[in-house]
Amino acid sequence: MAAIGKIREQSTLLLIVIGGAMVAFVFLDFFTGTGASQPDRYVGEVFGEEINMIDYERRVEAYKQSMATVGQPVTAQAEQQIRNQVWNEMIQARIMHGELSKVGMRISRDEFDDIRFGENVRSEFVEGENFQNPETGQFDPQLVQNYFAFLQEQYPVFYENQVTRIVNDRLYEKYNNMVKRGIHVNTLEAKDEYYRQEQKVRFNFVVREFSSVADSLVDVSENDLKAFYNENKDDERFQRDATADLKYVTFPVEPTEDDEEELLEDLSTLVPEFKAARNDSIFALKYGDSRQGTAVRLQTDGDEELKAFVDTAGEGDVAGPFRRGDRFIIAKVTEVDNEEQASARHILLSNQSGTPSEVLKSRADSIVKVIRNKKNFEEMVTLFTEDPGSKATGGKYEDFNREAMVTEFSNAAFDRPIGSLNVVETDFGVHIVEPLGRKEARVVKVIEVDSRIRPSNRTFNEVYDEANDFSLTAENVKGMETLATEREYTLKEANKVRRGAMNVPGIARSVDAVRWAHNNDEVKTGQLSEPFEFDNKIVVVGLVERRSEGLAPFEDVKDDIKPDVIREKKVAMFTEDLQGKSLTEASEEFDLTPKLAANVSEKRPNLPGMGSEPYVVGFALSLAEGTVSNPVEGKKGVYLVEVLSKTAVEPREEYVAYRDELEEKRKNEMVNYDAGVYKALKEIANVKDERAKVY
Repeated sequence: MAAIGKIREQSTLLLIVIGGAMVAFVFLDFFTGTGASQPDRYVGEVFGEEINMIDYERRVEAYKQSMATVGQPVTAQAEQQIRNQVWNEMIQARIMHGELSKVGMRISRDEFDDIRFGENVRSEFVEGENFQNPETGQFDPQLVQNYFAFLQEQYPVFYENQVTRIVNDRLYEKYNNMVKRGIHVNTLEAKDEYYRQEQKVRFNFVVREFSSVADSLVDVSENDLKAFYNENKDDERFQRDATADLKYVTFPVEPTEDDEEELLEDLSTLVPEFKAARNDSIFALKYGDSRQGTAVRLQTDGDEELKAFVDTAGEGDVAGPFRRGDRFIIAKVTEVDNEEQASARHILLSNQSGTPSEVLKSRADSIVKVIRNKKNFEEMVTLFTEDPGSKATGGKYEDFNREAMVTEFSNAAFDRPIGSLNVVETDFGVHIVEPLGRKEARVVKVIEVDSRIRPSNRTFNEVYDEANDFSLTAENVKGMETLATEREYTLKEANKVRRGAMNVPGIARSVDAVRWAHNNDEVKTGQLSEPFEFDNKIVVVGLVERRSEGLAPFEDVKDDIKPDVIREKKVAMFTEDLQGKSLTEASEEFDLTPKLAANVSEKRPNLPGMGSEPYVVGFALSLAEGTVSNPVEGKKGVYLVEVLSKTAVEPREEYVAYRDELEEKRKNEMVNYDAGVYKALKEIANVKDERAKVY
């Protein structure tokens, strides 16, 4: 953000972070080359090729340096986001590099210039406010050229990252467009779709539904569960990540009164400098925690001192320090003006439930009649309004300008007689609006310098010492449990925390605790951590149990597979019961109701009362007319089917209508097509993230 201020000092350009991805990975040398690195310490792999730690760390540092050059602080939270961003970009680069190399896809210098300030400019530039000519309001390609020239001279690291991002985005776009053009519906696919739609079958059926027998009545033994597990343990569902069970105690770090007084004093010392500053935006960017250098309307929020300041302030005056939420603020006046303000109260009849507006208006008219007779607006607010923002205040909104509300509401509040009851419709529903008053009000615009109210280092150290004493005294998880009870600390659990997880459940941005728990070389079961610092809390973590990745033990999954075994037993039982029976016999013996499936097809396999049963319909299509099937397992039960008739379908000379329908379907599926292409490539790349083993 400091870079924005510097650019404002030196030129008319605004430095903007376009898109957000700034990682300086060497995917392709600027236009045609490729990058490579020597293997060192393993942190993951793509297509069996290792990703070394040095390369990964170099790119993380490049990203951090890029942020630093434009004044963006790299907090612990931001660093974790950077690491994940870099990782994702490296994976994407390696996956896409192979694909682009196969087809020889490149981007030329002319094409690069064309997508920035030529005939085919990217939307991020065309729509960017900073690239609009201030006189015409239209996109000005010269401003883009100025922007990149300025970056290249003043912020070369950031410039290189922007170039890399734009080039890669363009290459990915070209690749996805190429794949899209290669997708079409051929004659065989169209013919198959023809048969799926037109080959229909009509049949009677009965079904013994799985829900007809309670699961509790099905006897499932340990041997049954083990047999299912052994037969299916190669399934992916039984492969698990490494996990850990943890216990932890949190020590909140809150700012003390002394901390707040120190922050107020520090901010107060800036007031004379702020008053004397020649460039208020630069000052705010330099000293404010929020790094916001634009003028905003001063919000008084009921503060009487601020209201008094607004009544008398002139340009250059400084208010504060004053408190707003979790920040102390000083504010310098940049503009003073007057505006018309209104106060009104209303009742909202919301349209969010889909109630037609005519019904809402009729209901509003009835409420208006009651209010006119009984003068009970506030009572009717309590009974009928669906606006939670004003219900507690009797429907009132006070001292707002025309732009603060939607047009129809503002028109009623500003243009209708005071005390009148007006029924108006907005995007939110139907309102009953009563204007209460209007006035000319003084409006002050300011630039704010804020200081987040946070604990001092002294306070952090005091809480850290308390947490450290707890960790040293407890010694292990068992001691942790005992000591937490003695000292009345809250002991929490977090079970099955995956290696590679970004957080311990209940502790935001706690990836360091996850890595600690999965450090097999140094951390043993029962061990306690040293205190971790996570945002505004200190946390001591204990490792209760750790499980390695791979095949899940039977004991861990037997409860999960019990429903599968119960279903298998029901299928076997129902199949035996129905075997060799006619529909009539099965209906009488098991109190089943025969049903007719009329003209169902592979395309439309819904059965009356049963929903989609594609396998049952497909099986019926394979039978001859008049045939009664053997028991058939479906989604919801075991079926007996008696085929009554089938539609004779003959080959056609052309299948254009079916081809067009399939093509339209595929076009609709391409809404998120680009993401789908990359997801498919990523699945076959067999990506392994081993960072948790290293950090």
